[in-house]
This record gives sequence, structure tokens and C-alpha cells, in this order.
Amino acid sequence: MRSKIKGLLQKINFIETDMELHKQILVSIPSDNTAEMETIVRKIADQKQQINALRLDIKSLDEDEYNKIIAIERAAGIFRQIARDKKYVQVNTLNETGECFITFNDDTRLECLVAAKEENGNWTVLTLEGETKEYPSGLVKQEAIE
Repeated sequence: MRSKIKGLLQKINFIETDMELHKQILVSIPSDNTAEMETIVRKIADQKQQINALRLDIKSLDEDEYNKIIAIERAAGIFRQIARDKKYVQVNTLNETGECFITFNDDTRLECLVAAKEENGNWTVLTLEGETKEYPSGLVKQEAIE
């Protein structure tokens, strides 16, 4: 079942990438070409429906996994909102290196999907559980990201 969910997630990712391309195309269409704009808007709407259907497939296979995915997506949105106002000097993601964590001064380690360090040493973290957390520089060892 896990491989089936992984396949569905890959399909969602592919459709989301394609949808972003269509959004870029939409922006580049001359404003007087309404027919082409409408075609692209319909395509984007269709892709959103496909994504929703695939998510429902995941939910029917494993509701806990579905809930975890939704929590991570929400946390990623919060992370993006926070990131708008910050300047990060160091960012590590689980996808890039296969390992992502910060280490606190008491040597406990927090595994994460994303860890980003600001110029002032503060950290913003997206956890594996789908939470966005912020930590002041004094709590985290400076060598937290490897």
C-alpha cells in the first residue's frame, strides 16, 4: 500500500508542476486573447480536480497518511509566509541531503523536512510531523545543519 501512496504522490507532484507551468503561460498570454486564456484556466481547473481526486484516493487507502500529508502542506504554507519576512543564510531540506535536523544546546536533535537559519542565528523549522516552529539562536548549536 505504501508504494501505491507513493505513486499517487508522484502523480500529484507531476500535475502540480504542470499546473505551475500553465499559470506561467496564462500570465504571458496577451490580454486580448481571451479564448486562449479561457482554455488555460479550464486546464488549470481540471488539474486541480485531478489533484483532489488523487488526494481522496490516498485518503481511502490510508487516512492517517492523508492527514499527515495535509498537515505538512499546511505547515509548508505557514513556513512560506514566515519566510517572506526573513533572510535565510542557510537552508537544508530532507530532499536535498537525505538528512535534515537541528541540534539544541542540550544535544537533543530535532529531525525536520526543512531547517533554515537567519542572519541573526534564529531558526525556522518544518518538522516531520507537519509543524512549523521557530527557535531563537541561543537554543540551537551553530553547527546544526550539516
